[in-house]
Amino acid sequence: MTEQITRRKLLKHGAAAVASAAILPGCMQSARLTLTGDHPATAPSHPDSPDKVVLGLFPRDGESNSRMAVREVCRKLDWSWLRRGDSVFVKLSSNSGDVHPAATSPNAVRGIVAELLDRGAGRVLVGDQGGVEYVRLAKGDKRHGSTEALMRKNGLHEAIVDSGARPYAFDEYGYETGYFQASLPLGDSHWREPPYVAKVIREVDHIIYLPRLASHVLAGYTHGHKIAVGWLRDDSRFQMHFEAGSFHEKYVEVNYIPDIRERLRLVITLAEQVLLNVGPDVGTIATPDSWIVIASSRLANHDAVSVAVLAYVDGKTPDGVHFIPPAYGSLSNFANWTFLSQIVPVHTGIPWGKPRMLSYQRLRTHRYQTGIASDLALSRAYQILGGRPTSIPVHSAGRAPDAEFRTFLRAYGNGVLKV
Repeated sequence: MTEQITRRKLLKHGAAAVASAAILPGCMQSARLTLTGDHPATAPSHPDSPDKVVLGLFPRDGESNSRMAVREVCRKLDWSWLRRGDSVFVKLSSNSGDVHPAATSPNAVRGIVAELLDRGAGRVLVGDQGGVEYVRLAKGDKRHGSTEALMRKNGLHEAIVDSGARPYAFDEYGYETGYFQASLPLGDSHWREPPYVAKVIREVDHIIYLPRLASHVLAGYTHGHKIAVGWLRDDSRFQMHFEAGSFHEKYVEVNYIPDIRERLRLVITLAEQVLLNVGPDVGTIATPDSWIVIASSRLANHDAVSVAVLAYVDGKTPDGVHFIPPAYGSLSNFANWTFLSQIVPVHTGIPWGKPRMLSYQRLRTHRYQTGIASDLALSRAYQILGGRPTSIPVHSAGRAPDAEFRTFLRAYGNGVLKV
């Protein structure tokens, strides 16, 4: 199938704009981006394991749609943790009002909520808090924008309501009353002050993450670990951006605070399209020949596979938008400083922390595409978990990866993925 590369809105009130000193016209291109082979996926030869990652590839010209693809992968997961009547929070990636792949796919919401309700879940809440350039709930309950408004624009609100779940936006519950200060039982935590996170975490039995496959101008990419930023209160988000020498480590550590870690059951990504080059809201859009579903009960293993898939798609996709200088890389630190010191306070009309240049900690970048050892986020996650794995079992669903894709995955990170 021919890949579609489209130009998104290029100048926004976000870091992508400041990362680029000049923007040349985007160009429409086409290229072959085939992920699937000629044969259906077969049962894995290695034993089933709680550490497994399911990689589902479902051709667009097949009999299933993307929602059905999510449910087919769900049948390969362990649901023994869910009891009838349990409450579940489904955490989205809804940074802006831009549609998928700049946000979680609404079809991912429809698929997972249907699965939860069919399996007897009680109250199902689905939500997030938008990026601080769009949504602020600051001290004194000062407000700018709303996550609900963003979700109405990107299609997630409609999907939540239609599926029978309840929309939930953290910014609707008060600066003091809607958050609690997390406990970080990590001896070498990178948070100078423990972060404040959404109180709803303590009000549900289980949590499921629904990320997307996307690049990110500051983090490199935004997958499972990165969407934990949405849990953070306004002041904690500032601390993460201002003390940026451990930017990646900070957002990773949020996922391993006890209140989240003991409730997080599944991480499921549906990529109907993939956002490349810039992110989190703008960039080159790649449309592979298949819907991609990545799922695991292990957050770090999910992200190890999703980064490998992103790297492969990125390597096969010509840039549809030309940015000078590149959006991610040498100017990411400048983008972060401009974001926190100018864009957020100016655009929202609410001061954000005290961004003094002399005490600012420089943002580090990483070559995440080459494997776990070069990935600052995954390295921190596996450090918390006791060490990097020597192998991660990857089970296929739908169609098997084609030979080139399979070879890439097997070589990624010195062969850690066992496809």
